[in-house]
Amino acid sequence: MSWGAGLAASLLVVLPRPATWIVALASFLVRGGILLFLAPIVVTPSPVGLANILGPTITTFWLGGMSLGFATAVMAIFAAFFGWLVIGGWVAAVTERDLIELVAADDELGAGGTIPRPSGSRRRGRIWRIVLLRLAAYVPLALALGYGALRLVQATYRELTLPSDVMTPIAWRVIATVPEAVIAIVVTWALGETLGSLGARRIVVWGQSLDQAYFGAWADLLRRPLSTIGTFVLPTVVMALIVAPIVLASGVAWDFLRTELAAAAGANAALLLLSTLTFVAIWSAGLLVAGLAAAWRSATWTVELVRVRGTFGVLRHGPTEEWQRSETSGSLERPV
Repeated sequence: MSWGAGLAASLLVVLPRPATWIVALASFLVRGGILLFLAPIVVTPSPVGLANILGPTITTFWLGGMSLGFATAVMAIFAAFFGWLVIGGWVAAVTERDLIELVAADDELGAGGTIPRPSGSRRRGRIWRIVLLRLAAYVPLALALGYGALRLVQATYRELTLPSDVMTPIAWRVIATVPEAVIAIVVTWALGETLGSLGARRIVVWGQSLDQAYFGAWADLLRRPLSTIGTFVLPTVVMALIVAPIVLASGVAWDFLRTELAAAAGANAALLLLSTLTFVAIWSAGLLVAGLAAAWRSATWTVELVRVRGTFGVLRHGPTEEWQRSETSGSLERPV
């Protein structure tokens, strides 16, 4: 099976299964996708508002040191981030494991649902291996964020105090000032996504240990850089192209609805109801499309990893309960 055929096959696996869209959507949202859908309906403060909010706190910290309130706020932020990292990572790992098992056991690509699952304890153990593998894969991203955050904060402070261009949005000005920081974050995020996706499938499909899956993912990337990078880039770009317009449209609908709500005393009840239903419909459609795109994106990684073995026939569990090719398996060109 060629790489392009693998992409098409992965879409055919998830397209008739709307349940996979919901599972993939949950994984997408807990990994940060919720911010994308909250962005159109959350009012972001202006540069002046940011200066008014952060200015006194930063000035107090800079001149008088860390106060109890500032230390408490910082600890609360780190606690919330750690909680999201553990709980969100666990939820995402559960959904990823289930999606991998579904695709690997598909009628056309796997054993048609006849693959016996490992015991409950082994399946739960694979969840934590996926969590740890994802964390290890994102170590370069953490380093890039540490460097990039410092550079971005410095650039933002300069633009807030001495703006270089009042006509250009501050976000674009900051990015133009420190493009290397933004590039480093994007590249390391893509690397972490690639290694984590490949390694998770090695854990679930072949029952590999954490170190085997991690270094095996590196080997897959180095052996097949073009198809591996393509498997990351194409579904991600497609997802962005189909989700972004819907998110922007929901933002426009929300702005109109917010205007109607602000003038609720003299607003037309029918127009207000229609505006509300329109916003809900657009926002829900965005979630639905994001779920389908996320499910397809997940399936492409599974198909890509199994595709290079040259066989999509019957799989079975080996002595360590990893999925293996059986003697009766066949290829798509030569079915059993």
